[in-house]
Amino acid sequence: MLNTRVIVTRYGGSQVIDVIEEPLRKPERGEIRVKVQAAGVALADIMRREGKVPLSPTPPFTPGYDAIGIVDELGEDVQKYSVGDKVAVFFNGTGGYAAYVYAKDDEIVAAPAHIDAGKAVAVILNYVTAYQMLHRIAKVSEGERILVHGASGGVGTALLELGKLAKLDMYGTASLAKHPIVSQFGAMPIDYRNEDFVDVLRLQAPEGMDAVFDPIGGRNYERSMQTLSKNGRFIGYGYTSILKQGDSEDWAKDWESLEQRQTTGKGNPVHLYAISSLKKERLDWFQEDLRFLFSLLEEGKINPLISHRIPLQEAAQAQDLLEKSLSAGKVVLISR
Repeated sequence: MLNTRVIVTRYGGSQVIDVIEEPLRKPERGEIRVKVQAAGVALADIMRREGKVPLSPTPPFTPGYDAIGIVDELGEDVQKYSVGDKVAVFFNGTGGYAAYVYAKDDEIVAAPAHIDAGKAVAVILNYVTAYQMLHRIAKVSEGERILVHGASGGVGTALLELGKLAKLDMYGTASLAKHPIVSQFGAMPIDYRNEDFVDVLRLQAPEGMDAVFDPIGGRNYERSMQTLSKNGRFIGYGYTSILKQGDSEDWAKDWESLEQRQTTGKGNPVHLYAISSLKKERLDWFQEDLRFLFSLLEEGKINPLISHRIPLQEAAQAQDLLEKSLSAGKVVLISR
């Protein structure tokens, strides 16, 4: 049997993505082989492909944080799962873009058998990220005002949907064409291309934002902080501006500056969120939050927005859609 796997052959644009076939190996001791049904595509995959993230993996590597599938074979000493179980897999940034993946117990969480694989995979990275930022980090309360940057994206729409459940007063930046998506979650859209979100919010909510979620970085971090209320919390969780300008040194410099503000406690509370780091520190939170979100999905209380479902072999096209802002919600790779 063969495994289909996507690899980044060198740093660069989507043309550096290749698809290979290789013999399927048996799982090692303590390892679980999963036949992938769906894998998620993230902007962080693109940043790693271009080598712009600090500590980007060295090519060749297989991108991908999140996958959902069926346990296909168990290595020795695996007792928690059985062949045929549906599971969610979360990697530390590499490994997901494949027809079969190999994972350890701490990378796997049981998933409800009958839920849609595409929607389930959206929950693993995007919704856990959104949920933890809202409830573990910002600790939002009903009626609080939040600003979500990149509000039509995978994490953005997750923040809005979970924010709606939490009865928050929400504002979201997005391009004009995507305003209906922001509005459908009950948030006020702001056209980031033609409006100044600082000016708009000064008029619309002069009391300021209770929490701001900013994946953009650079100057946007500082401008976001200008919108905060007296007790407002700032949460930075990415640096997508690096795709258009700058390099990893800019990111490192800005994060170091924010970390200093975080430790000195001067001004508004500042938090830097990275799902991989928090999962390493608090695996129990990750597992608990993912199970809770799966229960919301089962009950129909959340319905992740899936922008495109694309065959695994067309991973380059999937990344292009995301990079060129031609998608809304989650882009998913489907493995046959």
